[in-house]
Amino acid sequence: MTEALKMKGVWLTFAAASGPLDILKGLDFEAADGETVAIVGPSGSGKSSLIAVAAGLEPASRGEVTLLGERIDSLGEDELSRLRRGRVSMVFQSFHLLETMTAFDNVRAPLEIARLDRVDERAKDALDAVGLSHRRLHYPGQLSGGERQRVAVARALASNPKLVFADEPTGNLDAESGRVVADLLFSIAKDRGATLILVTHDAALASRAGRIVTMQDGQIV
Repeated sequence: MTEALKMKGVWLTFAAASGPLDILKGLDFEAADGETVAIVGPSGSGKSSLIAVAAGLEPASRGEVTLLGERIDSLGEDELSRLRRGRVSMVFQSFHLLETMTAFDNVRAPLEIARLDRVDERAKDALDAVGLSHRRLHYPGQLSGGERQRVAVARALASNPKLVFADEPTGNLDAESGRVVADLLFSIAKDRGATLILVTHDAALASRAGRIVTMQDGQIV
């Protein structure tokens, strides 16, 4: 089975007043095509940093990161954008929807930026998949928290990505809305054969993944 992601000897170090601060410490991690992996651990253990480095949002200080078969630790921002475009998506805890755009346009805009084909059809199908076709012309301020996160899931999956990162995707939701969003993430990723890597504090959500990875103090334990 081929690897969607491989991290080898990865360090993430920031400068601090007291000296260098190591967030990730020689970390090794990999995820296979189509695999679902939950990353758990206490706050401050480096879970979100792992995802940020894996997705190329934060450059590794040292080590190797291979994303969808290509080394990214030496790529520039334009090269990274081309690699991720339409192939890597993210779902965040805080939705990150554009308040001045309808649900439909929030899903459609990244498809347009990625220059994919059938953008209107893809956006419509994605909103149908998360059960929000009837809310497509509503703005984020007119939607509940659960509905906004479902729009975020639709946006992430509309391009049929190969790899989806989800950082505390149910963290801001009530139990029922969280269950609905989790169901959607797992079922749509499975249907489309995407690799799903999620960070969560929710043990029940983590247990649904094919593999659970525990982090502590910047390392996988």
